[in-house]
Amino acid sequence: MHTAGDQAVESTTEPRRFSWLTAFLVAAASGGLMAACFRPFNLHCLAWIALVPWLISLPRLSPAATWLFGIVLGLVFSRIGLDWLIEIAGPVAGATIVVLAVWMGFAFRVARLLMERFGPASMLWAVPLTFVGAEVLRCEGLPRLRFSFLAFGYSQSQNFWIAQIASIGGVYFLSLLLVAVNSAIAYGLWQRRRGAWMPAMVVAAGVIVLTLISQPPSFAPENTVTVACVQGEELRYREYLDLVARAASAHPRPAFIVLPEHTITEAATEGHRMVAGLIELAREHGVYACVGAHVASQGKGCLYDNVAMLIGPVGIIGSQAKAVPLPFFDDGNPARSQAAFDTAHGRVGMYVCYDGLFTDHPRRLAGLGAALILVPVMDPARWPAQEQWQHADMAPIRSIELRRSTVRAASSGITQIIDPAGRVVAQRTRDEGPGVIAALVPLCDRRTLFVRGGYLLAAGIGWAFLLTIVVLTLKQWACGLISLYRRGVRRTCASSVQGRAPSVCHRSVEPCATALLSSAEA
Repeated sequence: MHTAGDQAVESTTEPRRFSWLTAFLVAAASGGLMAACFRPFNLHCLAWIALVPWLISLPRLSPAATWLFGIVLGLVFSRIGLDWLIEIAGPVAGATIVVLAVWMGFAFRVARLLMERFGPASMLWAVPLTFVGAEVLRCEGLPRLRFSFLAFGYSQSQNFWIAQIASIGGVYFLSLLLVAVNSAIAYGLWQRRRGAWMPAMVVAAGVIVLTLISQPPSFAPENTVTVACVQGEELRYREYLDLVARAASAHPRPAFIVLPEHTITEAATEGHRMVAGLIELAREHGVYACVGAHVASQGKGCLYDNVAMLIGPVGIIGSQAKAVPLPFFDDGNPARSQAAFDTAHGRVGMYVCYDGLFTDHPRRLAGLGAALILVPVMDPARWPAQEQWQHADMAPIRSIELRRSTVRAASSGITQIIDPAGRVVAQRTRDEGPGVIAALVPLCDRRTLFVRGGYLLAAGIGWAFLLTIVVLTLKQWACGLISLYRRGVRRTCASSVQGRAPSVCHRSVEPCATALLSSAEA
């Protein structure tokens, strides 16, 4: 027969019980569900519940076990989601996946420590804080070695209504909302009380409100322009020029034509035959061409700068170097500055391929007043389709964050023309081969809430996560020092007891030891 006290003890200790096999299975299941939200599965609806099986078991795990099984979750998620990376980078890819998994497991460990300190209800804010904080640091924290593939918010790039929230706080705000919904659902299932579902209802209502207020505005028909993309890889310069001529001769005539990254692989000057040919076509048809080119560099790093070069009827208007060269590749020197360029149709901005995976460089172009974004891209034909589609799925989020049309010409990947609402209005895949696409898109120079300051949300979460790590580390060190001090006090008292008579020890040493231990505990 159990007494009320026994029942109280059982209810207190029950959350600490767990089966290692169960923990392994739920971690692997959540990792698989998260991977299914991205290409090639693209089941974006699963993102709202993918973490729930794992988070339900979180209160039953110790911090050490949370880290261990969090690594399992990260390994399953990254191995499936980044299968393409193994084919491209081999052993380096394997090491990258392990590092990403360990980092994700560490984020869950920090969340578990916060839950121990503040109670189970802190799951509602601790998990979103640590998950998104870790995501921000690995996606945006390092200048050259950041890696933003599989950031959770990108899972919603094909969910048109929800994706509009990125115009308020960016892609990491989407991640925060997704993890908050998962945490609220897990908390309700774990508590099994009617009142425990209130956080889930509040978060769901918040998502609905944010979705409604973030829907794109209407764009004036007169502020539109026709744009075109040329897709091709390792073509002869004459073939590229023929495709540009075909695009420029179309009706309606495009104002801007974008060619892929690395189209010109020698030093691009006005005397270069490809540059000269583009200038001639620009004068003949009154168009602007943006082409990926190499420009000689005097720096100590790479021998060239990898640039997007803007060419108009008057010649070379300007160029923008790639800000984040592809890690471990000979991909040019990092850009030292960014600029927007005035044309007859308005101000345009350019970034090169990999720069579009991050929020900072495109955002600065909108801050400079660019009303249209031109993007040369290199996705080699030998790279897996999974990588090319994941890369392409990030571009609509950039357009939504900035409310800018994006003209994105890929070599053999996914060539896209995207409007400010994130709609892909024209597209060409690598299976279609070299060719041309064109579309009419709005010009917009209004600054979104994200550009005005919403981007600071991600920075704040990242810094809060780092501060949490520092505080927990200092607390762990302090507890270790107190434990050492206590052991030292006990040894001192034991030595005193052995060297004195029992009566003396009883009268003086024991009170002394009690006082010292009390001060240590304080």
